[in-house]
Amino acid sequence: MGWLPTLIGHRGSAATAPENTLTGIRAAHAAGAEAVELDVKLSRDGVALLMHDDGLERTTNGVGRVVDADWATLQGLDAGYAKRFGDQFADERIPDLPSVLALLVELNLAANLEIKPCPGRERETAAATVAAVAAHWPAHLAPPVLSSFQRECLETVQALAPALPRGYLVEQLGPAWQAEATALGCVTVHPGRQALTAELAGVVRAAGFELAIWTVNDIDEAVRWRRSGANAIITDDPQRLAQALLVTAEGRTDA
Repeated sequence: MGWLPTLIGHRGSAATAPENTLTGIRAAHAAGAEAVELDVKLSRDGVALLMHDDGLERTTNGVGRVVDADWATLQGLDAGYAKRFGDQFADERIPDLPSVLALLVELNLAANLEIKPCPGRERETAAATVAAVAAHWPAHLAPPVLSSFQRECLETVQALAPALPRGYLVEQLGPAWQAEATALGCVTVHPGRQALTAELAGVVRAAGFELAIWTVNDIDEAVRWRRSGANAIITDDPQRLAQALLVTAEGRTDA
């Protein structure tokens, strides 16, 4: 079974719209992405929401740490990323995970949910993500792939919902990567592009894992990775890569 489509928008469509927002997800869909990669955190009062950073300053008009803010406060922040996009996306809100899952279903978009806990909240963030998927994702659709840099998060998903697909997410593949991914029951492997080689990409595929590479924004590089065996390319700019990648995907027989 294929868990990951070819073109995945990173944090939605991070190059063209506010990251980890409903507008960003719609932008990725409009650009031709077949899936989106999104980051899940918890508010202080346990609401699962989209946010990459531990702090609020980079992507919202708030200050301080996500872990210190209740959902009621976070809902009032502007996540339109005005300092980057001007007023184009003013008043964009931080979405909670149920709203995100509903939009993904509406748009027929696959998803890679990265569990991105604030320090010390690994297990509860993973548990909240699992609960949201169980409650809001239709059983007849292929479920989102849940990935994380934190082994505790993947262990929690494995214990609570072993049927949910898990992704082994790392900056680079160390000597024990295959043993770790296997022990965690992962079906996909997600290494960063900078330390990956075509030879190692082939090893991942030969070991039976699907391979998703992040974050690739150059067209030629994306095509090279596809030809080296990558199942999926995660990119900030799906519109830029869409035509080249999807044409490449049509021409492959082993993806």
